Amino acid sequence: MRILEKYVVKGFLSAFFFCITLLMVLGIIGDVLGFLDDILKNGISLVSILSFYFYLAPFAFVNMVPFAALLSAVYVFNSLSKNHEVTAVITSGLSLWKLLRPILLSTFIICLFTLIINERFVPTAMGKANRIRNEELEREGEKKGARIRNLTVYAKGNQIIFAKSYNRHTDVMEDVIIHRQDKDHRVIEKINSRLVKWQGNGIWQGVDVLIFKISPDGTFSKDPENYKRKNIDIEEEPAYFANNQWDPKFMSYRQLKKYLEVFNIASPETVRRLLVDLNYKLAFPFTALITVLMGVPFSIETGRASPLIGMVRGIAIAMLYLPVAAISLALGKGGTLPPVAAAWLSNVCFAVCGAYFVNKKS
Repeated sequence: MRILEKYVVKGFLSAFFFCITLLMVLGIIGDVLGFLDDILKNGISLVSILSFYFYLAPFAFVNMVPFAALLSAVYVFNSLSKNHEVTAVITSGLSLWKLLRPILLSTFIICLFTLIINERFVPTAMGKANRIRNEELEREGEKKGARIRNLTVYAKGNQIIFAKSYNRHTDVMEDVIIHRQDKDHRVIEKINSRLVKWQGNGIWQGVDVLIFKISPDGTFSKDPENYKRKNIDIEEEPAYFANNQWDPKFMSYRQLKKYLEVFNIASPETVRRLLVDLNYKLAFPFTALITVLMGVPFSIETGRASPLIGMVRGIAIAMLYLPVAAISLALGKGGTLPPVAAAWLSNVCFAVCGAYFVNKKS
């Protein structure tokens, strides 16, 4: 049996590396075609293009792993069933679990590797990739894309900075609200400013500034400080606001958790959505394991039907994971499900169903 396990694992890993490479290459080609006009019109260098996709690779890898693992497992088991090897294993008295176990173990290791990449490399790499796309590929500094709408960042000194818009080209924030917090994350000061401009040498200057002091019971000072122009204590430089990605997809679990801790002044709806995203950060890397477990039993065709039918069926059934996960996350963000349940519900349901059908196929 060990020889057969090695044979199955070898076939699975070979197919996986082929599929993940093919999917990433196709994704790159599709993305390049999307802004081919900009490349030709602006004379974008090959170095900039290669640098962008180098930094985009970790994010693409993490998102392609579930599809590559599913395709590889379905292909391997469909080939085994086509050659009647699965039938021989089952009729010899061995469970399908014996044949599936090495692939599940290999997929689990891939999932852990995916979790590490998503936590350690994706946030930094995506920040660099977006900077290259904005400044070199799409030349957003010369377009309306230079303006970031509804900017929200956590800054040093326990500050949360809201700006209705930020212009990368002029380094100007408009309609700014700054909440300064104490060590217990209670808001102790609120700053409103019509404009906040970068002056260079580490100085941000506010225009039409109002400063409100906030007491421990949450009441505002009756007489706010009023300034026509005033330097505002912001340590971050323009690059931080231009390139910082506060999209949960591009953040690590630790970054999102820290962001959630300091964002407790937001509405309960916003906090709930962030909690769902936080829990899904841990659930998503194991999507590959779940889709493999669900897809394999449906891809096995032991009768006279075409093996292609089994392969298509296995992929189609496993792909149902995507709408189920989307509905589960939507219910969590809407308040119908607790955040933990919303993030893990699709994984648990498909794991149970997959295990049931593997036993049934055995």
